[in-house]
Amino acid sequence: MHFKRVFSILAITPAAVILLLAGAPFAGPMQDVIALVNESPITHADLMVEQAQLADEMRLRSHPVPEEQLLRLHTQLLDNLIDRELLYQQAQDKNIEIRSRWVERALADLKDHLGGEDDFASFLEQSRISEEQLRERLRKGLIVQRFLRREVARGIKVSEAEMQTFYRKNPEYFIRREQIRVRHILIKVNPKAENSQRGEALLKIQAIQAKLQAGANFGALAIDYSEDGSRERGGDLGVVERHQLTPAFSEAAFALQPGQISDIVETPFGYHLIQVVSRIPSSTMAYRNARTKIERTLRRDKEKIASEAYLEKLRARSAIKRLIE
Repeated sequence: MHFKRVFSILAITPAAVILLLAGAPFAGPMQDVIALVNESPITHADLMVEQAQLADEMRLRSHPVPEEQLLRLHTQLLDNLIDRELLYQQAQDKNIEIRSRWVERALADLKDHLGGEDDFASFLEQSRISEEQLRERLRKGLIVQRFLRREVARGIKVSEAEMQTFYRKNPEYFIRREQIRVRHILIKVNPKAENSQRGEALLKIQAIQAKLQAGANFGALAIDYSEDGSRERGGDLGVVERHQLTPAFSEAAFALQPGQISDIVETPFGYHLIQVVSRIPSSTMAYRNARTKIERTLRRDKEKIASEAYLEKLRARSAIKRLIE
């Protein structure tokens, strides 16, 4: 099922929360300040965290962003930080607060989204941020989210007629493309690793492959050996479509029949062994089954328009000073 991807600052997912973090300034010399929003500073460190978060999110979606492309996005990332700071200031004026357990839940969801404690530690290192600083950013991001729901999204409705019109005019969105339920075993390899490290990883995945060929259970081996967050689920990645996977992984996985196991597959993440659990053929979704998703999509469209209109007013009456190009 494909819907238009509409960014909504109101979306509640672990990934969205990463991208919604309010720009809390880091302590540091004033020359690190790159923007002022009503005299509140945004620092170069904030921008680096924003860049790292975007890079990690795209990597998790199997669409890694080259470093040079990230550099070209600096202006857009800074605009995002400025907008969030404006919204956070408004939330403060309204005395919006959230419960600490919501922050802890968001932090736990983020750890799970990133793949577990080891990947979470790598994320903190890449972002140059401590866990406590991240917790504070999550708190502020959730406050912004709650403020928008209360002040901007309240009253937004989607009618039955709007949903039916969308369904009639966009039949291509309701073609459910072929899907597979897939599990894998991953032995990680850094793309910049030395040949000796790559060789060690290859020997490790070959040893696992030999166990499978001898009749070992795929899920049990995934729990024992796989090096990503799916290991606790026996390597289960759930139901996916082709576009959600890296090309090499997708090509290998969609060539398998249920129960079959691939040969060793190399991707930017490392070496994989892949097993297809089941296949779901292509079909067209009936309106009654698509209704909830249509409503969510149209609501996000309206939320996006309302949020942007609100931000335009905020920007017009705020003192915003960019100190870098």
